[in-house]
Amino acid sequence: MKVLIADDEAISRRLLQGYLERWGHEVVVAQNGAEAWDLFMAGEFSIVISDWTMPEIDGVELIRRIRACQRPGYVYTILLTAKSQKEDIVEGMEAGADDFVTKPFDRDELRVRLRAGQRVIELESALLTSLEELAQARQREVEIGAKIQQTLLLGQLSRQLPGMRVATLTIPSQQIDGDFYDFFQHQDRCLDVVVGDVMGKGVPAALLGAAIKSHFLRALSHLITLAKQGELPEPEEILTSVHAEVTRQFIGLEIFATLCYARFNLLRRRVDFVDCGHTKTIHLQCRTGACVMLQGENTPLGFSEREIYRQVSVPFEAGDMFFFYSDGVTEAKNEADEFFGVDRLVELIRTNSQLEPEELIDRVRTAVVAFSHAETFADDLTCVAVKMESTESDLAV
Repeated sequence: MKVLIADDEAISRRLLQGYLERWGHEVVVAQNGAEAWDLFMAGEFSIVISDWTMPEIDGVELIRRIRACQRPGYVYTILLTAKSQKEDIVEGMEAGADDFVTKPFDRDELRVRLRAGQRVIELESALLTSLEELAQARQREVEIGAKIQQTLLLGQLSRQLPGMRVATLTIPSQQIDGDFYDFFQHQDRCLDVVVGDVMGKGVPAALLGAAIKSHFLRALSHLITLAKQGELPEPEEILTSVHAEVTRQFIGLEIFATLCYARFNLLRRRVDFVDCGHTKTIHLQCRTGACVMLQGENTPLGFSEREIYRQVSVPFEAGDMFFFYSDGVTEAKNEADEFFGVDRLVELIRTNSQLEPEELIDRVRTAVVAFSHAETFADDLTCVAVKMESTESDLAV
């Protein structure tokens, strides 16, 4: 990616330039804010890294000017600063900064924050590419929509965490839809699972789903920056941040999204989740064989600007399974116009409790196809299964 560095300290500039070029980025260097602004206006940059305190134009003013520009692609901005007071961070955020790196900066921390910025830029780039393709070929809407869902709406686990197994399935409907899911891994101690569905169908629903995922990524990045070292922002905090960004726009568009944000904490052996009007999560308890329906009390995202998000905590044990699904599963219909339904899904999961997540999801797919006598459906069919496995500490007990 093309990166603009603005820093009036020569040593800091050289260190930054050396690291970024070593990591494969194309780097342009400015010795102060005024020079950086001229370079920015003359070129195209995906990321801008700016020192806060500089002569003529400081970093906050530089970022404020960048945000005021009407550029087609998003520019990810990082402030370098020795400031750490809450009011300083708020000022930088209000100016439009995406992230902060404390000076003197740590190389590994800088690399992680650059990766976060790169991911946001890649999502934005893919979204713009999709919009251009749709404008050129409306008749290929379904094919392009499927591509959007695979590249933007459906997250991928970089690896399985020790102590749990995760499997996913999405069968696209005959129309473009707004189902989405994503995963955020926090070392080997926590996994965040986000499963959602934007009201409506077509390209708008798919693009809004992609936008929500992008907001979650940005909110998580910002809140981690503000949190104490080693601490993670709670799911309810993350939802509150995303809510503040999107709800007013969603109300204006008369659209909403149901979703569930669940954090599996492997150290505390519990799941903390915020349910925003989504389908009830099924918790298969290995010890009793019972299926418990998990549900929160929050309304869908985009319903009310006054919504206050509250998370619910549920303990889990080795062998427990959590099953997330879209209404495309339960609202699949047969020839008699009957729904597959929640009860049939719960019984299917209960009677197949010994299966691994991949096998269970495939069993659900097979059952829905057999019930509806169709390989495609009126709504996207999305499933995410999470099974808790035995760990060394469990075996010791």
